[in-house]
Amino acid sequence: MWDMNARRSLRGLLFCSMLGLASWSSFADSARVMVKLKADASLLRSSVVQAQSGDNTAQNHVMQRLGLRRGLEVQDGREVGNRLHVALAQGMSSEALAAVLAKDSDVVYAVPDRWRKPHTAVPNDPLYVAMGNIYVDTGQWYLHPYDSTIPAAINAEGAWGTATGLGQVVAVLDSGVRFDHPDLQNKLNSGYNMISYASVAGVSGGRSADASDLGDWVDSAGITAIHNEVGVNPECDVQATSSWHGTKVSGIIGAETNNSIGMASVAPDARILPVRILGKCGGWDSDILAGMRWAAGLAVSGATSTTTPARVINMSLGAQDSCSQAYKDVINEVTSAHVVIVASAGNDDGKAVSSPANCPGVIAVAGLRHAGTKVGYSSIGPEVTVSAPSGNCAGADSNDTTCHYAILTTTNTGATSPVAGPAGAGYTNSTTNISYGTSFAAPQVSGTVALMLQVRSSLTPAAVSSLLRKSARAFPTTGAATSSSVCHLPDGTQQLECYCTTLTCGAGMLDAAAAVQAASSDAVAVIAVSPAAPTPGVVTHLDGTQSMPSPGGSSIVSYQWTLLDGGGIVSSSAWNASSSTVPVTPSGTGSFHVQLTVTDNTAQTASIDQWVVVGAPTVTTTSSGGGGGGGEVGGLELAAMALCLALGTSWRRIKA
Repeated sequence: MWDMNARRSLRGLLFCSMLGLASWSSFADSARVMVKLKADASLLRSSVVQAQSGDNTAQNHVMQRLGLRRGLEVQDGREVGNRLHVALAQGMSSEALAAVLAKDSDVVYAVPDRWRKPHTAVPNDPLYVAMGNIYVDTGQWYLHPYDSTIPAAINAEGAWGTATGLGQVVAVLDSGVRFDHPDLQNKLNSGYNMISYASVAGVSGGRSADASDLGDWVDSAGITAIHNEVGVNPECDVQATSSWHGTKVSGIIGAETNNSIGMASVAPDARILPVRILGKCGGWDSDILAGMRWAAGLAVSGATSTTTPARVINMSLGAQDSCSQAYKDVINEVTSAHVVIVASAGNDDGKAVSSPANCPGVIAVAGLRHAGTKVGYSSIGPEVTVSAPSGNCAGADSNDTTCHYAILTTTNTGATSPVAGPAGAGYTNSTTNISYGTSFAAPQVSGTVALMLQVRSSLTPAAVSSLLRKSARAFPTTGAATSSSVCHLPDGTQQLECYCTTLTCGAGMLDAAAAVQAASSDAVAVIAVSPAAPTPGVVTHLDGTQSMPSPGGSSIVSYQWTLLDGGGIVSSSAWNASSSTVPVTPSGTGSFHVQLTVTDNTAQTASIDQWVVVGAPTVTTTSSGGGGGGGEVGGLELAAMALCLALGTSWRRIKA
C-alpha cells in the first residue's frame, strides 16, 4: 500500500522548467502518467480473456485495474500507442503516481505526462530587438519571425524552442576571429592559422595554432611585400581598413545569447572553430583546402589535428571560376566524413555563382532583400540550394541614407590593427559600419544546419541539403523596391533586384524553424545526379538511394519518380518510375525538373523536386510587368566593400 505521508510530501511537484513545462496550480493535485506495458503483461492477457467472455469494457480499464493492484484509484485516459496508456489520478502528483506504477511487474516504464507550451524564445540581448537599438533600427530583423514587412526573415526564434545547436561545432574558414569579443570569447574552440605567407598573414612564422584575426588592411607597401614573397602580382587594391570579416561571420552563427549584452545568434549553443585561411588580399586555394580538411578532422601535414572537428563548415569566400578537381576531391573527402559545407554564392550582380559555392556537394546560399526579392549584388544560378537575408539599404525615401536592413553582427573597432579587450568589442550598424553581402547569408544557413544536427545527428550532408530545400518558403512574386523582372539564369550580364525562381535562387527562402521541425520528424528524399554536370547525349543517372527514413523508421521501401518538366530535352517514357535509380539521356542543353517521392517502412512519405541543368544553361527571361532590374547595391559599391580582387583560379577573395 502506498505510504500516505510519502504521498503528501510529493504533492504539487509539477513545476515550470526552462524547457517549457507549465506551472498551473490547478494541476497540482491531478496526476497524468504515461505507462508502457510489457508485451506479456498479465493485465493485457486478462483483458483479452474478459473480452472473450463478453466483457467488452475490460480493455478500456487496463489502467484502472493496474491502479487497484497498487492500491490506488486510477482512471484510464486515451491509449497513445501499442501498449502505451495514459493513467489519471486525483490527490497526488504525476511524479508520485509514476513512481508507484513503475514498480509493477507488468510495467516497462511510467513517466509523467507533462504539459508543454510554446516557447517565448525572445532573447534578452539588447541588440536583438528594434526598440532603442542604436546600431540598426530594425535590430536583428533577419532572425525574427517573418511577417509582411520582413518576409525574408528566417524565424530562428521559432526554432530555439526545439534546438539551440548544443553539442555542434561550426568551423568558420575566414580571416580569423577576435577571441576577446565578449559575445564570442566563451563560444570559441582552439582554431588554426593555415596562411603560409607572413606578408599575407601579417605575422611571421607561417602556419600556427593561433587563429586570431590580425586585420586584413593593406597599403601599397604591403601589396609589394606580398608580390615579393609570393612571387606573383596579387593584383590587390589598397584596403584602408580591416574588415574583421571572420568575426562578423562567427557572430551570426554563434554569438553568446541570453547574456544580456550585445546580439543573439542563429545557433546560440553551438561552438565556433575558427580557421584562418584569408589574410591581406585573400588567400590561396591550397591553404583553404588544407583548412577544410583540418576543420573536418582529417590529417594535414605539419598541423596538429583538432580535438573538436566540425560538423558544419562555413565558407563566406570565393572567386569567379569553375569548380576545380582539387576542390571536388577535398569536398568529397569532407562530406564523406559527414561534414556539411555551406558557401556564399558571391556578390557579382546576378552573374554566375562563384567557386567553391558552385561545387557539387556544397550548399550554396544566395542573398535576399528583406522583402524576399534577390538583393541586387547577389550571384545566382542553378547551383544555389536556398537563399537567406544578406542585408540591403532600403530607406524610407531617396533622401534616407540609413541601411535599415543591414546585418547586425560582431566586429572590432580597430581601423587597421585590432583594438584589444572590451574597447575593441563592437557591432556593425546601419550608417558607418555596414555589413551586407552573401557572406552574411551563408552563416545563417550554417547556424540552421547546426540546429538541425542537434535534433538528428545522423543526417548526411545530402539529407541536410534536401531538408533545407524541402522546408524553404516560396519566394514572393510582388513587393520589389523597383519594377523588377523575374530572375533569369546568368548570361554574363548584370541583373540587380529581381523576383527569384527555384532555378536561379534555390528552393526558396530559408526557414530555420521549419528546417528543424523537418529534421526532427521527417523522412528525407534525396536526388543525386551523376555525372554532377550532365552533358547532351550522355546518360545521366538520377539516384534516390541516399534518401533516409524517418527517425522512427529503418529503411526506404519504395521510390516514385515524376518528370515535372522535361524542358524539351528529356522524356520519362522509358523510365521505371518505381526504381531507386533512373537513367536519362538529354538530347540537348537546357534544364529539366524532376521529383522523387520515397516511402519508409513506417509508411511515412517524403518528396523533393530538383532542377537539373545540362551543358550550357539556356537563358530564359520572363517579364513580370516591365522595367529593368533594380537594386540598392551596384558593382562599384560592392567593389568598395570587397577586400581584394580575385586572382586567377588559385587566389580567393573575401565575399563581403
